[in-house]
Amino acid sequence: MKKTYHLLLFLLVLSASAKAQTDWVKINLDDKLSVKLPVEPKKMNMTGIDIYAAMGKDSVVYSVSVIDLDAVAHLDSATLASMKDSQEFADQMKVGMASKMPNYTLGDVTIGKWKTYTSYTVTGTGNRNKSTVSMQMILIGSKMYSLSCMVPATVTTKNNEVFLGSLETLKE
Repeated sequence: MKKTYHLLLFLLVLSASAKAQTDWVKINLDDKLSVKLPVEPKKMNMTGIDIYAAMGKDSVVYSVSVIDLDAVAHLDSATLASMKDSQEFADQMKVGMASKMPNYTLGDVTIGKWKTYTSYTVTGTGNRNKSTVSMQMILIGSKMYSLSCMVPATVTTKNNEVFLGSLETLKE
């Protein structure tokens, strides 16, 4: 009986998480990557940067940035290849992010791999409102794809994990 109960509970949780992701809106960021958001995002363009932003029904804020580092910082893919795996480069990115997020305390940037690409993850906490921010960045050539999720302190959700896990390649 206990095994049956656990199996039913597992299937219920699995179906709920699967439903949450299939109802989401898939956005093609460019010819390389797509991501899913809980609602249709607003798109903003600046020179060398595309930003997609959306707020879920639970007040969680989701944003995706596609930054052409060659256009905005004159860092081409060859230059980036020589520094992308260094902690110094990751720490410099953190300094840049912290300057744009003065109300957040950011943790250390962790360098890893997403598929075959260099990735960077960092989390932070709001100094006043205690909200949390989770960021994942992937460097492909001279483009940085940044996914950010800000969760209010009063909200408990797994949607941030669904969002960060929804990034997909369109072609290898």
